Amino acid sequence: MNKEISVPREDFPETNDSSIYWNDLVGCSVKDLNEKDLGKVMKIENHGASDLLFIKESNEEIIIPIEDNFFKKFDNENKLIIVDWEQE
Repeated sequence: MNKEISVPREDFPETNDSSIYWNDLVGCSVKDLNEKDLGKVMKIENHGASDLLFIKESNEEIIIPIEDNFFKKFDNENKLIIVDWEQE
């Protein structure tokens, strides 16, 4: 209890479907559908209804739900996430 457990990434089982490990998303660059850079994923948290990407860009933080209507593509090789997201 109250201990942190860690496992090296190379020991994670391979996925055969569209599953993604949160660990692979942290540090990725995030761009919108127009290729505008939104920043980098700093952390991911679960808030009941959905998992949330916390993206840091300059002094701003953007929070995007990891849901099909927002989360469009993940390119693990290039550490890039494409989202359908418009900033105000």
